[in-house]
Amino acid sequence: MFQSSSILLRTLVISAVVIAAFPVALVMASYVNSGYGLSVSQNEPIKFSWQDLQGVEHDFSDIKADATYLMFGFFSCSDICPIRVHQLQQLSQQLDQSNTAQDVRFLMVTIDPNNEPSELRARYFSHLSDRFISAELSPQALNEVQRTLGERVRSFADGPTHAGNLYLFDQNKELVKIYSQLSYPKGALYGDLTSTLLSDKGSL
Repeated sequence: MFQSSSILLRTLVISAVVIAAFPVALVMASYVNSGYGLSVSQNEPIKFSWQDLQGVEHDFSDIKADATYLMFGFFSCSDICPIRVHQLQQLSQQLDQSNTAQDVRFLMVTIDPNNEPSELRARYFSHLSDRFISAELSPQALNEVQRTLGERVRSFADGPTHAGNLYLFDQNKELVKIYSQLSYPKGALYGDLTSTLLSDKGSL
């Protein structure tokens, strides 16, 4: 009983901290603790432009997928980013094993573009599978998206630091889940994704 109460208290505290960090545009959306991520009910899609490894510009809406995960990161990151990438790799493997017809994409936006040439980003992310996409944003677009999502990024002489949240968007590019914790049981993201996709189908 005490353990359950402690877990519930920690969940509420984490949720409160995450919500408090969001700008007004997202705070006005509704938040629910469901599954392992923070469920977000937002009726407006996120819009921004990004460049692929060849320098070709795309809109976020150009990614035609049933679900898209977005993370901000940099390859000299030694703590948060390796964990997030590993989680996405595990999720990708589970999708392959389930033979699901759902199309899912993983978009990693570099927050250290001056030190990360396209060859490096291709080697350590995009090569993992066709689901993995490495993106670069203009400084202005990067700041705007981070501000919209509440992703705290700070730049220092020895490199940037960031919150390291993982964001799940539906096929309309509306934010539906935010993952702020680094540790989840194996299969947690897959379970959340399956529930989200089923919910989307039910709302059609």
